[in-house]
Amino acid sequence: MKKAGLFDIRNIIGLLLLVYGVILLLVSFSTSEAEKARADGVNANLWMGIALTIVGVLMIVWAVTRPIVIDEAELEADKRAVDEAAGRHHEEGGGPVA
Repeated sequence: MKKAGLFDIRNIIGLLLLVYGVILLLVSFSTSEAEKARADGVNANLWMGIALTIVGVLMIVWAVTRPIVIDEAELEADKRAVDEAAGRHHEEGGGPVA
């Protein structure tokens, strides 16, 4: 059994959301009163930064606690089945499979 590891899409998405969340949190500390007034008095950068940071952390935790497991024996069996099917198709005189 092999794990998908670093290239699991949940890690990539989680890291991007986490980075954007932290950037918004940092920017929220310099939000002016005029910008808050445009958003009905709400510091939108702060709240979206918090939300993105939480979702990013949850995605990374999910990927770490429940990794994608690849069964190599099953993968090899599937590859052999595809190769055999392609070989049979070629022997029957068929053209390329569309």
